[in-house]
Amino acid sequence: MALGLSIIKEISVKRVIEADEDKTPRSELFVGGQAKGKFVSGAVLEAAVQYDSFYLIFMTDDVPFEEMLSIHLLDVQLNVLDSAVIGGPYSTGSFSSLELIEPSTLRFRFIGDTTWSVELLPRRMFRR
Repeated sequence: MALGLSIIKEISVKRVIEADEDKTPRSELFVGGQAKGKFVSGAVLEAAVQYDSFYLIFMTDDVPFEEMLSIHLLDVQLNVLDSAVIGGPYSTGSFSSLELIEPSTLRFRFIGDTTWSVELLPRRMFRR
């Protein structure tokens, strides 16, 4: 079975914890407008991509002058399988120019006017 990438609009979020000095913002996931009782770090859903039966969710924190991008890999039940964060203190950026490159690579722009890439692997493996 060939795997493919597609941007999906059925997933949305609602922020449930605001960012402050001690807390990262968190949001509840919704599919088709239905709350799913699953949560991810981040405040603003920038994009959601489906890859086979997995989802890749891009979330920013909505904190001016210290923007962070969280990338979450979710299974079909919306359980977080893996996460990565891009950003740091005093770094600003906006998520843009998402590009899907078959069979399993995504490119986007974020901090530092840099093009970032994520490659989705067909099975679990260690990679740096």
